[in-house]
Order: sequence, then structure tokens, then C-alpha cells
Amino acid sequence: MGLVMTLCIGSAIQIALVVAPLLVIFSWLIGKPMTLVFQNPVDLFSIAGTAFIVNSITRDAETTWFEGLLLIGVYVVLALAYYFS
Repeated sequence: MGLVMTLCIGSAIQIALVVAPLLVIFSWLIGKPMTLVFQNPVDLFSIAGTAFIVNSITRDAETTWFEGLLLIGVYVVLALAYYFS
């Protein structure tokens, strides 16, 4: 389980550190600049909440069906927050 979590979290971090800056540079090249400034508080809350949830899920080094159900609930709440904002 530790290897799976390491691979998943490591891959997500690598994608975030490579893709986000490349998208910003590419957006300047096509003439529609994109910045990494968060104007909606939901954006900042979702990033901070995601970091907190990943930390709390991986702290005990085991997963249960209830933790999976809680993660699905968090995804639904974030989707509703983005839909209504």
C-alpha cells in the first residue's frame, strides 16, 4: 500500500509542477494570458482542503471503504461548490 500511495502522490506532484507552468507559458504564446492568481475563494479552499485530506488519509498508511466514501463525498462537495460559484 505504501508503494501505491507513493506512486500516486508522487505522480500528482510531478504533474502539478510541470503542467501548470507549461500551461501558463503556452497561454502567453497563444495570446490569452493565464495567471496562477486565484480570484475565487473556492479555488484556494479546494487546494488547501485537498492537501489536508491527502495528509489525513495517508497518515495511518491504510485505507478503508469508509475513507473512500468520504473522498467521494469531498469530490461531490467540491463539484457543487464550483457549479454554484
